[in-house]
Amino acid sequence: MRLALPTIALIITFLSSCSKYENFVGFEESTDDLTSKVTFVSSDAHNTIEAELFAMINNYRTSIGLNEMEFESTTYYYAGLHTDYMIENGTTSHVKFGERAENISKRTGAVFVAENVAKDYDTTTDAFEAWLDSPGHRKNLEGNFDYSAVSIKRNSNGDLYFTQVFFR
Repeated sequence: MRLALPTIALIITFLSSCSKYENFVGFEESTDDLTSKVTFVSSDAHNTIEAELFAMINNYRTSIGLNEMEFESTTYYYAGLHTDYMIENGTTSHVKFGERAENISKRTGAVFVAENVAKDYDTTTDAFEAWLDSPGHRKNLEGNFDYSAVSIKRNSNGDLYFTQVFFR
């Protein structure tokens, strides 16, 4: 079977992870009111399952000679909002990633932002291993990042949804 070039490009787009360079050119203007107080999605710290995956990722990074990333609460806020969006829509996506990246940059001074998303995994280990098996997601896990946060939430059926945002 021969796939048309546009179909192949579309498949590659959906299978890749997102990253955003410092200038944020080509993305819509942010509607985020930076003067308002941020209300964190649940708290300013990972819950137990999120902390487990975060530690797993940092342990992997140090095992291959990379730095540990530091938990960052602004990133957690935006990761949580995106996880809620994916649950509401029943799918994984990088919709409005450029807007999230721009807002994180404005609030933290980030010059590079990336994100991994997942669903349909029963455990944090399953999601982590799937990210390692995906070249785009692995690139983010092994990227030059100093800060990160992971949001993991269950939908009404108990299915896990994952968003990890990275920045430097």
